[in-house]
Amino acid sequence: MSPTSFNRRDFLVYGGATVAGITLGQVGRRWLSRADERAGAWHEQAVETWATSVCRECPAACGLRVRLMDRTPVKLEGNPVCPVSRGRLCAKGQAALEAYFDPDRLVGPARRVGRREEGRFEPIAWADAIQILTTHLGRARADRRGVLALAAEEQGALADAWTQFWTPLGARVAWTLAAGSARLAPRMGALVGAGGEPIFDVERASYVLSFGAPLVEDWLGPVWTQRSYGRFRRGGGRSRGRFVHLEGRRSLTARKADEWLPVPADRQAFLAYGIASVLLREDRVDRDLLAELGGNLADFEREVVARYTPDNVAVATGVPVVTLLRLARELAATPQPLVVVAADARPDLVDAVLALNALVGALDRPGGVYESAVARTAPEPISAASELSRLASGAKPPAVVALRDASPLRAASSPHDLMPLFEHCDFVVSFSPYLDEAASVADLLLPTHTPLESWHALAPPTTDTLQKVACAKPVAVARLDTRGLVDVLGATAAKLGGDVAAGYAWRADADVVKAELDRLWGLRHGTLYANVFQTEWVQQLETGGWWVAPAPSREEFGEAALRAGGWMDPFFASGAIRRRLAQRGLTLVPPAMPIEAAAANAGGLQPAVVPASFQRAADQPAASREFPLRLTLFTPACANQMGSPNQPVLFELLGQPEGSPWRVWAELAPETARAAGLDQGSPVRITSAAGSIDAVAMVVERMPLDTVAVAYVPALKPGGRWAQLMTADVRSLWGRSDPTGPMNVRVTQV
Repeated sequence: MSPTSFNRRDFLVYGGATVAGITLGQVGRRWLSRADERAGAWHEQAVETWATSVCRECPAACGLRVRLMDRTPVKLEGNPVCPVSRGRLCAKGQAALEAYFDPDRLVGPARRVGRREEGRFEPIAWADAIQILTTHLGRARADRRGVLALAAEEQGALADAWTQFWTPLGARVAWTLAAGSARLAPRMGALVGAGGEPIFDVERASYVLSFGAPLVEDWLGPVWTQRSYGRFRRGGGRSRGRFVHLEGRRSLTARKADEWLPVPADRQAFLAYGIASVLLREDRVDRDLLAELGGNLADFEREVVARYTPDNVAVATGVPVVTLLRLARELAATPQPLVVVAADARPDLVDAVLALNALVGALDRPGGVYESAVARTAPEPISAASELSRLASGAKPPAVVALRDASPLRAASSPHDLMPLFEHCDFVVSFSPYLDEAASVADLLLPTHTPLESWHALAPPTTDTLQKVACAKPVAVARLDTRGLVDVLGATAAKLGGDVAAGYAWRADADVVKAELDRLWGLRHGTLYANVFQTEWVQQLETGGWWVAPAPSREEFGEAALRAGGWMDPFFASGAIRRRLAQRGLTLVPPAMPIEAAAANAGGLQPAVVPASFQRAADQPAASREFPLRLTLFTPACANQMGSPNQPVLFELLGQPEGSPWRVWAELAPETARAAGLDQGSPVRITSAAGSIDAVAMVVERMPLDTVAVAYVPALKPGGRWAQLMTADVRSLWGRSDPTGPMNVRVTQV
């Protein structure tokens, strides 16, 4: 028997020893290990090879170089010619190997037995599984009850193939929106007119003011961000860049900043408009440039200067007037200032940050803000979070819910208790290869290949001026009875027949990728992923109007692109923003939130005011006395939001450098900790009106006194053996409410 073959008989031999009879389990791991050992026994020495793939542990799509011993992947490295990573890899990328070897992976298709909450499944053949899916989809279409398809956001040929399957069925296709520059594009369009996504040229800036953007963690793309930050700090023949960061907690980015200001996210827009007010009030802007850009500057200036006085801003944010004035003057004095913002920030904060960039002359210049070459023409994708909120609020449920992966259910915005969301849905199908949140609510499991076993063709999120398409073929043979996603959809479409079969031409993932490579060949510009020198050479050629084909023929181009890991076009013509502004002018968005009311309710943010948690009990409302601290939720950079939830190396990194691995932690100010009788590392219980969780206290200097920041690490009781060890899910403190809403808690020692 081949070490990589795995039939239904083998499945049943040891199925009873697995989790619910549907995962590989320890017995299966040993069986496969022995089979691999037998298959490779004739080698005098293991054969080492290298192959190219794409990391899918987050949306960034970094290139991978995979080391294989006797065709088995044993180590992952960054692809040195990938323009996103340039040979680097983050912790989640390194942990992707654990997803391939996950002992609790789904072995093959299975259907639920009994009620959903019982968690019992039985294995079935692929033909039977596809017939079950076809039956439910046909019934939903006939009854006009609707279908909801959910997946992690992705751009590219395979994502289009997913959408093309569901469209004839009248399904709503929703996505777990990635925290990338695409989220900022609508506000960028409001400022400068419809166009592309904003590109922040961090590495060439001389001064970066960050409003919650985690520059040394996972902002826009973790590896690209850290590479850009490193070059920004090294200077490259110029002075080391200065970095000022605003965030409500002392994150890793805050620790690395030259200056950290502990301003909560809901108050940061006030500070941004306050800085704009000082720049305009003291005439520290380039009036000639702003006049050239045109627009509504006069109206914006009148409102911001009148309302956002330094005193008002200081009261609303807790930032002293002298600090506010200094920040504005530093921005104006540095040669290449840049203001950046978290991709998932509130719209009013994004408007304020983009307005600041316009005032300091950062639009369309090195070390500033550019616009992507490809304009956004498609509407904003439907949010999976909004669809789940509709289900939670009692909206009419769809008959069928299809989950390509677990990201919609694992997102911090999703309710902790998932079962009630789908209790009125007739049928839920999961295409995830893992024992994860999708499997916990599904009636039918159709496990697809893991990333190392899969074909890839996707456009990485916009981070720089290059257009990119990452593509790769499988680097490892499928070890279990899994299939490619398009293989499953194609077989289902053929079974459904009619317009679904006629409109869905794909039958295999490889067909989709090869068609995408044919499309790239036909563009007649760009080149394969290449090193920095060759990329610069192609850019110079294309700037001069030349294009040299990277391969003699279409077939050879496709093979070369799969070996390189992708295609890119380095040509970029700057100036798009200013050309558009010459026609329409700037549209600076005035602040919508009244700062006067915010200043009146600033509470613990004022340095001279005692926070609510330390006021006399008689002076507080009853609810505040019971739950005196404001809860802030954050997601550690090492928490996997897309791939396998069962990666022990990532749990080992939790809480670093000061916390405890494998534990959720809560960050408190020293004064708040002393008032509760807590020390560094103390076990604590965080309680809300809806429930409680246990965590480890982390005492952080200069944290807001009325705030406790708690790490969100997905906890999955029916998950794999390591995922089960995480038992504290901060989302449970909201009960069935939206986890992104405000929440007050109390913290006590256990």
